[in-house]
Amino acid sequence: MINGEVYGPKFDPVFKAHGIRQMMFTSTVGWQEYLFPNYYLLPQDQHIPGPPGGTYESVGQGPGFVEQMFDMISHDPSRQNADLMGTFVAGWADVGLHPETMWLGYATGSASGWHPGSPAPQESMASFYKLFYGPGATRMERLYQLLSEQGQFWKESWEAKPSAARTPLWGDWNIIYPRPRPALDQTLPLLPIPSMPLLTTGYDWAPLNTRRLEMAGKFLADNDELLGLIHANLRQAEFQHYNLEICLAIAQLFRQNLTMLRSLAQINQSLEAAERQAGEADPEAALASLDQALDLAGQIRSERNQAFQNAMDTWYKSWYPRVPEANGRRFLDKVDDAKDHLPARTADMTYLIYRELLYPLGDWAEKVAAVRNAYAEANHLPKRAFKLDWQGTGGPAVQSGGE
Repeated sequence: MINGEVYGPKFDPVFKAHGIRQMMFTSTVGWQEYLFPNYYLLPQDQHIPGPPGGTYESVGQGPGFVEQMFDMISHDPSRQNADLMGTFVAGWADVGLHPETMWLGYATGSASGWHPGSPAPQESMASFYKLFYGPGATRMERLYQLLSEQGQFWKESWEAKPSAARTPLWGDWNIIYPRPRPALDQTLPLLPIPSMPLLTTGYDWAPLNTRRLEMAGKFLADNDELLGLIHANLRQAEFQHYNLEICLAIAQLFRQNLTMLRSLAQINQSLEAAERQAGEADPEAALASLDQALDLAGQIRSERNQAFQNAMDTWYKSWYPRVPEANGRRFLDKVDDAKDHLPARTADMTYLIYRELLYPLGDWAEKVAAVRNAYAEANHLPKRAFKLDWQGTGGPAVQSGGE
């Protein structure tokens, strides 16, 4: 019998006394990342804190996964207490990450198993980049750092709330709750809806989002650098071009989130402008501002679907398609009510944009379009047919026109 984990000074000597060998269990990903492992962690001043103890609590400080594995494998008490036979470096695609993102952890974790205590994690990582991508690869450490940091902001930039779309959770891998707990989904503050007769909004969306908008600008500049590095390495690296294509698709998903946040801020500004212009008895300008807000919503949907399609096309170069039905068999689309894994929330690849599909921007657009037309009619101006197909992942974003 082989035990795949170690359990500490109390239990490991007992296993050893009974002739049961053990392995040191580590992982290159955790349960909390959605698109890229936490190989590097954000500086403390760049986090957007989540709810204490919640599913979407921010990562905080400490070593990234390579250093965590190095420390555990090199210095765990089981080295003295257990009859060790190797290491086990785990990675789970079912938490949402593409396995191509896990090779850095697999290689450096295994290297620590062969040579505990040396080389240092930074040296091991630098060796991996040159061996894995070839000597022509450039600034891969910075590329991985940017992907790691952007992944943490991608997650933290949205808030958590009890889910209305999923059943409660009755436990986790290591616990059964006394009572089922609500699952958590991610969301953003809702945009205001203007009201007649003067298009008053009632509240300003921007102050509710000051921190995320401030950081979105910073991470958008970082995303420019990241995309430049990926494209440079697609030209220069000798090996692993598909791996870099996965990195590119992930970076584009990160970018779409950043541009969406900035577009929502622009929508809010357009609504404020419409209210001001209506108060100044300038209905033509007010309608133009409302139309700009609606058009920006359509633009968000188009950019989301483009990034989603690019990611799906790239994933499917190495994955079988995730579809509700194939070969006479139907997928049982029942959400896991124990382990809260992001991909289990959809039968297809829309788990990558799951939180955006839940965000009620389509309902917002329908209500704003109704107010827009009521205001146009009251001021003897043309109406506009506008319906945002927010849930759709293909085809035109809106049905639009004049009346």
